[in-house]
Amino acid sequence: MAALADAYLEHLGGRSVRYKERQQAILRCWVLPRLGAVAVSAWTPADSEQVITAARARLAPATVQGVGSVLRSLVTFAHKSRWLPREVDPMWGVRYSARAEHQGEAAGFVPRDALPNDVQCAALFDALVDDDQPTWALAMRLAHRCGARWGQLIALRPCDVDFEPHRSIRISRAVEQSAHARTIKAPKNAQKRTTIFPASLSPALAAHVEDVRSKSGDSGLLYPGPDGGLAERRQFLRVWHRAAKVAGWPMTNEKRALWHPHDLRHVAACWMLFDVGIDGAQVARMLGHANAAFTLSRYVGVRSGADATTNGLTEGW
Repeated sequence: MAALADAYLEHLGGRSVRYKERQQAILRCWVLPRLGAVAVSAWTPADSEQVITAARARLAPATVQGVGSVLRSLVTFAHKSRWLPREVDPMWGVRYSARAEHQGEAAGFVPRDALPNDVQCAALFDALVDDDQPTWALAMRLAHRCGARWGQLIALRPCDVDFEPHRSIRISRAVEQSAHARTIKAPKNAQKRTTIFPASLSPALAAHVEDVRSKSGDSGLLYPGPDGGLAERRQFLRVWHRAAKVAGWPMTNEKRALWHPHDLRHVAACWMLFDVGIDGAQVARMLGHANAAFTLSRYVGVRSGADATTNGLTEGW
């Protein structure tokens, strides 16, 4: 199995650096310690189940799914490379995807009441300003409404922001962070798109865009790191968790907040769908989802009080 894993990683030559690093980390930490010495011909579903069970005891469901996906990819590679005959499937019957608790929800369903509300978000933004981080406060306010991922947010330039004739953000590139470097790449799934921001954010955002344009031109970074280059996520997380603690957010420990910057993307999705009332297909396009069905199954159940609402609608029948 160790030799199969080495051949599989070599096979990933065309994939992104970050993707290969994730695959390598999962193999090193979860698969090879248990299966490395197992002969490929002796690999059974029981062996795979052992790996998944161990991962499920310590990892979040999304990460467990990543472990299962690596195992499934190893099987596919073993079939294509003829390490295993097609009729042998060491992942047969092995479940690794999270299951939704309610009908119509996606496995990765995001309940709105599990996210920071607007009052808590405003407290975070104020704490960032008080911590002498006004640029990051503005960046988080933008993410809170436009739904950009971290890598897309820190790749934004003045030329990506429009105020007339419509307020829009062009998501045309992203920053990929590996263990060794940060580089510019196409956005996730190589899909360029535009998204929105509210009118209340326009004055502050316009002033910042013009300030960056005057100093660095249309291609300057709106949200650079301390050295003026591409921002580094781990450095920002220290600022984030410090501000979250000051804002009174729930903490998992003394230095780590319950919510992460990516949760602002979920907040933005809920705002678009349920507060503004934008059509689900349009929200899917702005978030960069494959289709509206995914968007709706991921967020549609976030509104509470469904029983009261439906009872009220059917009161006269």
